[in-house]
Formats: sequence, structure tokens, C-alpha cells
Amino acid sequence: MTPTITRRGVLSLAAAAVAAPAVAQQRQVRLVVPYPPGGTTDLTGRIIAPRSAEILGQTWVIENRSGANGAVGAEAVARSAPDGTTLLYSNEVLTVLPFVQRNVPFDLQADLTPVARTVSIPYVMIGGAQLPQVNLAALLEAIRRTPQQFSFAGSSLGSVGQLATAALWQKLGIEATFVSYRGTGPAINDLISGAVSLFIAPLGPALPLVRDGRARAFAVTSARRESVLPDVPTLAEAGFPDLVYEGWCGLWGPRGLPSDQVARLNAAVNQAANDPANVQRMAAVGLTPLNETPDAFARLIAAEIPRNRDLVAAARIQPE
Repeated sequence: MTPTITRRGVLSLAAAAVAAPAVAQQRQVRLVVPYPPGGTTDLTGRIIAPRSAEILGQTWVIENRSGANGAVGAEAVARSAPDGTTLLYSNEVLTVLPFVQRNVPFDLQADLTPVARTVSIPYVMIGGAQLPQVNLAALLEAIRRTPQQFSFAGSSLGSVGQLATAALWQKLGIEATFVSYRGTGPAINDLISGAVSLFIAPLGPALPLVRDGRARAFAVTSARRESVLPDVPTLAEAGFPDLVYEGWCGLWGPRGLPSDQVARLNAAVNQAANDPANVQRMAAVGLTPLNETPDAFARLIAAEIPRNRDLVAAARIQPE
């Protein structure tokens, strides 16, 4: 089990680690988010970054640098100087990317330094308001009967949504159309327009669409129902107990980032993620902030890479 740090411990670490000379801390930091605006990675980055910068006495500027399922932005950080002025805020897709995309131009474990895993992310299967099905049972029956009439969106190759979609197809014994996008925002736009039928999406950006009627929530992929969508069942309730998928976001620096900077960043980001106002903002969209050390984050990555390799193989996802 991945060890965690208590909130009190994180705040104590933050106070000690951030107590560095102010002059050394006052500089501009480029925070690369390798996806377009509108997705959960971008959303949580924009929640956590301002408070982190304030704690450190810095200015953090978010740069959305999308492309190649997050590889373009990640490579830019991997090739940057390890001086703390360029950081990466990305998600679990980085642990899947080598198995779904050819010629990934960096090695996650060799070329990037894990700093902090910041938030866990539930997923929800949503459909456009134009779909005639109004509940999960009717939807699954329709997919089984006429899979060619349904298309599924994905925020990127190797995303939690794609893995969950592939696993669901296996359980239903069908194959349908899967459309991969460059981020959650573009996928949601096509879902609303009717260009695609369904999307297993991060809960945060999907929730406003469900609440205002532009999309319908059919199921969550969490182990239990989400408090912000109490009437929406889990896929486990529909007879698929092993279809439990959740995502996460985290912060990395380039290879060779000094350990004292890693510790200082980790303490500040943990403190920012667990700031009461930020906890409230994230809870409103079903997200849970985390408190973890850099070593815990590195161990999680080391465990998830082989696990995801096996998931991709089992789902018969071919690299593109």
C-alpha cells in the first residue's frame, strides 16, 4: 500500500521546507500542462498552482502545451534545465503512454523527477442529451444489440477512460468505434454536439454538463457511488465488479532536479492541495486531494507501469 502523510505532517514539512531565503524563491516558474484547457488536469493545476506559488514566493505561469497525448509537453519539461523554473503537471496517462503510442520521446522514470501526486480523479460514463436511453440498463442493452450505432470518446490514448471503455467492451462482448481526442475539452464538445455518443470522462469537467442537462450520467467507474452524483450507479452495480477505474494528477520536474528543491516543491504543493478553500473547490467536483512524498509517488509510478502494460495487452489496444 502506498504510504501517505497526515495533513498535520504535511503542514509541518511545508513550514520547514518553504522557510528558505526569500530571494532564492522569488522567480517565475513555467508550469507545463500537456493538454488543452478545460480538462481535469488543467482544472486541478489551476486550483493548486496559485497557492503553491504564493507559499514559495514565486510566480507560476501555466502553459498549455498539448499534442501526442501529453508527450509534447512532457518532453519539453524532460529536456529543460533542472533548475526548478520548468515543471510538468500531468496525469496517469504518462504511465500508459509507452504501450499505446509508438516512439514516445522520453522515459518517464529516467527523464523526469516525481515531485508530488496531488489528486485522485473519479470517472463517469456520460452520453449526449440526444440519446434515447435514460438509464444504464437500457444503454447497456442497446450497446449489446447494436454496437455499431455507438461511438466512444477518449481524452487521449492510454487514458483511464480508454482502458475502462476497452474493458467494458470486453465484458459486453462487442466492439464499437473509439475516437481519441487531444484532451477532455475537445471530447466533451463533440459529445455535446452529437458527433460521438458516449464518453467515460473525468468527473470534474463532466459534472456541469450533467447538472445543466447537456449530458446524461449513466454510471461511475469508482468503487462506490459519488456523493456529487448519488443517484448514478457504479458499473460494479451493473454486474461488473472489476470495472473500477480512477485517475490521478501529479507534478514532475526534469531529471536531476536537486533533492532540496524537490522537497520544497512537494511540501508547498501538498499544502496548496489541502488548503481548505481548495479542498472545498475540488470536493465540489468529486476530487480528493492527496498528501504524498516524492518517494511514494515514485513507487506508485514504478508499480503502475507494469500493471498498465498488462491492462493494455488484455484490452488488445494497439499502439498508434
